[in-house]
Amino acid sequence: MNINSSISSMPIAVFDSGFGGLTVLKQLLQLLPNENYIYLGDNINIPYGDKSEEEIINLTSKMVEFLISKKCKIIIIACNTISACAYNILKQKYDIPIIEVISNGVADALNKTKNNNISVMATEFTVHSNVYKNKINKHNKESKITQISCKELCPMIENDWYSYDNRLDVLKNYLKNIDDKSDTLILACTHYPHIIDDIKKTLEYNVKNSIKNIIDPAYHTSMSVKEYLEKNNLINTDKTNDITIYTTASVEKEEKIINIFMPKDRKYKLEQIKL
Repeated sequence: MNINSSISSMPIAVFDSGFGGLTVLKQLLQLLPNENYIYLGDNINIPYGDKSEEEIINLTSKMVEFLISKKCKIIIIACNTISACAYNILKQKYDIPIIEVISNGVADALNKTKNNNISVMATEFTVHSNVYKNKINKHNKESKITQISCKELCPMIENDWYSYDNRLDVLKNYLKNIDDKSDTLILACTHYPHIIDDIKKTLEYNVKNSIKNIIDPAYHTSMSVKEYLEKNNLINTDKTNDITIYTTASVEKEEKIINIFMPKDRKYKLEQIKL
């Protein structure tokens, strides 16, 4: 008998400033299909990348408290900006397992790179925090890190990327800043994997580069969640498979974007909340 059975059936909570973190949820659904999930996107306040540290911590604390009130068993910060700004504070403040994306993205990149030349696409806040540069150099001081601040991408993806006629030009203007000797590119915002096809297309045809590996931290993060649950005997065996998505914006506004991002074979409930 599972001694943690009452806890194991509790949901896994995933949250982000918007719906970028659905890239993490999608990976979790593949690796752990029998779990219950809660997702929270603070869409009304997106983007977080140009906010102050104080603003991010305040908004993030409200989200975590909401998720804890829903009796979740683990929380995943599916946002690089929040991970860079608030992870250490949240770990100290709340007595619940919390997993972030940055350490997982770094581990994956270090495992894949052959020449230790890594480029990082991220929000302004994540770039200015130097968190990726510092974590990578902590493991390998010889690594060369190029950081690219991509201010326009997150809002465009959140508002239907494919509706923008100039999207490839915008993307090219960021990707051309990749070090042309980098063999690895980290997508250090959970929104960016949503446009992975356009990123690959732009790298292949429009930008001089040596990229061999594109790192989506969502996969390694999801593996970390799976390993934690297995180690602590917290895998759900009830097979209820509930998914509830909460948004701080209007349901009518966000449902279209969620349907673009979510797997077509997974049903979910969508609710608006105020924090």
